[in-house]
Amino acid sequence: MFDGEGAYRFGGRWNSRGVRIFYTAGSLSLAALEMLVHLNNEEILLAYSYATAEFDEGLVLSIEDFRPLPENWSDSPPLLQIQRIGDEWAKEQASVVLKVPTSILPVEFNYLINVEHPEFSKVKLGKPQTFTFDERLYGKE
Repeated sequence: MFDGEGAYRFGGRWNSRGVRIFYTAGSLSLAALEMLVHLNNEEILLAYSYATAEFDEGLVLSIEDFRPLPENWSDSPPLLQIQRIGDEWAKEQASVVLKVPTSILPVEFNYLINVEHPEFSKVKLGKPQTFTFDERLYGKE
């Protein structure tokens, strides 16, 4: 769950394929929202899991302190330019954690975690817990 394999295999907004990081959200509700924008009704029925990640503020670098973002950074599909910024952050090992705005709610933040950073062991990862979406989200009561 915390090996960065998904981002490595498929890439994402903040990384291209072949870059091993994992994405976290600032809250469980934001994580659920991030999932919902990518799911169809049948997939909402599936059981998912979540876990907490705790880290000291000293391990976090904000994106604006690393590279400026273009005005259209939240375009969909993600811009290659944005993926390159995340790739550079990971490869340069600029920090263990990169704080980035979420494209679906830009006043909230996601946190990218670089599993290949030498200080990755300082991130405290919780035990995975089962998560299911409330049935009301897909029209059943």
